[in-house]
Amino acid sequence: MQEDKISIIVTCFNKGEYIQECLESIFKQTYRNIELIIYDDGSTDKSKKVILKTIENSPFQHTYFFSGSNKGANHVRNEGLSLLTGDYLINIDGDNYIDEDYIEILYDESIRMRADIVFSRIWDFNGKSYIKYLPDNYKFNISDMFLKNNIIDISALIKTQILGDAKFDLKLNNELFDDLDFWLNLIINNKASVFFTKKTRLNYRVLNNSISHDTKVIKRYYRTFVNFCYITNKYVVEKNNARYYKFNEFIMIIKGLIKEVIGIGKK
Repeated sequence: MQEDKISIIVTCFNKGEYIQECLESIFKQTYRNIELIIYDDGSTDKSKKVILKTIENSPFQHTYFFSGSNKGANHVRNEGLSLLTGDYLINIDGDNYIDEDYIEILYDESIRMRADIVFSRIWDFNGKSYIKYLPDNYKFNISDMFLKNNIIDISALIKTQILGDAKFDLKLNNELFDDLDFWLNLIINNKASVFFTKKTRLNYRVLNNSISHDTKVIKRYYRTFVNFCYITNKYVVEKNNARYYKFNEFIMIIKGLIKEVIGIGKK
């Protein structure tokens, strides 16, 4: 029986090239009691047109589309939190897609393990490799949220009962670690239980405009360290250890960039 309703919030900003694949992967889910909420966050490409055309074929009675000026991912996700009516929630970015049994597996694992949050591996389907690979027997440890740079993707399944008044921090809007802050809020403040499943994976698209290709990469990595300090100050008891790890990572990145520049200069 699929009595529990699962709300899926899809966020899209200039993902017109990929949003149809994302939505159609949701349409094909073996779990059918779905509420689909789609936000076009002020896209300037063909995203809105593609979304409207695609959802004409939505198999779900409760399918909603919203569009407005660009506000950023955290604003949009908070709006979704205020509108959803499901027993569970999944956020999906508009350039990713999910296998047809993704939601059913996460839901079944939540019931079986009595878990408030269920997450899976992240699969870079273009690079044919896992991001932050976790072994089959992995048991969730909150320290890995820092040592592995947040192992829970935003597309994990969440029992809405555990949300309480949790929101995405608008100070971290369009910043790295916005979802890390959200997960720590649920796990530490709301005492959410977490379970990792090896039975499925999120299909994740790594785009060429990622942070590693940014010409201002050092500035951006410094900003991630500042954000990290802001987050750990809110939640982590041993925040000095967490910050020490992140600072060392930042220094290693700078050293790597210097070596890369020197190497380029020798060619």
